[in-house]
Amino acid sequence: MPLNEKVIGKKYKSEPVKISQHESIYYALAYNEDNDAYFDNRRPGGIIAPPMYAVFYGAGPTAQIIFDAEIGMNMMFVVHYSQYFEWIKPVKPNDEVTSEGTITHITVKEKGSILGWETVTKNQHDEVVVKAKWEFFDRSAGSGKPDAKDEGEGAPSTFVFEDTMKVKNGQTYIYAEPSGDHNPIHVDDGFAKKVGLPGIILQGLCTMAFAHKMAVDHLTPDRDPLKVKELYVRFARPVLPGQTLTFKGYTQERLADRTKYGIITLNNDGKDVLRNAWCSVAV
Repeated sequence: MPLNEKVIGKKYKSEPVKISQHESIYYALAYNEDNDAYFDNRRPGGIIAPPMYAVFYGAGPTAQIIFDAEIGMNMMFVVHYSQYFEWIKPVKPNDEVTSEGTITHITVKEKGSILGWETVTKNQHDEVVVKAKWEFFDRSAGSGKPDAKDEGEGAPSTFVFEDTMKVKNGQTYIYAEPSGDHNPIHVDDGFAKKVGLPGIILQGLCTMAFAHKMAVDHLTPDRDPLKVKELYVRFARPVLPGQTLTFKGYTQERLADRTKYGIITLNNDGKDVLRNAWCSVAV
C-alpha cells in the first residue's frame, strides 16, 4: 500500500526531555564507548552527553511519526534507511531539550518507499543544539518498477585509519534500553525471521554510533567529540550479533573550517553495511 503523500509538510513537536546523566552514560556504554568526555566529571566543565545520544532525546517527533496512522506505514516491514546529524552545541546532563519535526519527502522505489523528515532540537535557552535528517524504508510500499542502479562509493587508494568493532551477542538488548529502540526486529528472533530477516539484527543507529566513535577516536585531536560536526550514513544491509565490523576512513574534501572524510564499513564477508557514509571534522 503506498504511503500518503498528503502528509508531506506535516509538523510534530516533542515534549521537553531532561537529559539524565545516568541514561546518557548508559547510552555511551551501550555502544562500547570508552571516551572520558562522557564519563569523567573531573574534566573541566564536566561531562557531555554522547553526540549520538540525540537518537534518544531528539526522537520525540520520530515516535509520533511512527505511530501516525495518516502516513500509512506498515511498521512490521519498516527499517531505518539513512540518518544524518549536525551537532551545533554540546548537550549536558540536566539540560532540557525540545524537538520539532517536519515530514519532507516520500520517495517510491521498486521494493518499498522512503519516508523522510527533518528535526531541530533546542535547549532550555532556545539554542539549536542538533539538526537531523531521518529516512525510514517501508518494504511493503514499493512500486515494482526497477530502480536506477546505485553504484555506491568507489574504493579510495589510501586510508587515514582502519579499525574494527566486535558486535557483542546481546548488544541489541543493551542498546535498546538507553536508545529507546525496542523494535521487535532487534529483540525478538522469531519476529525478525517472520518479517524476512535472518534473525535479530543490530539497531542501525548502534552501527552509526560505532562509526561516530571511530571518527572521534581517529580523526580528532585528543579524541574530542565536539570536533565531529556532521555524520551521515545509509544503512546498506543488516548487521548481526557476533559479527566484527571493519571501519576505514579516507579524506574526501578539505574546506576552510573542516575536513570531510568518507567512512567505509564492512562486515565479516567484506560487504558494506553502511553506504556513502561521511563525517565532517572541524580543523
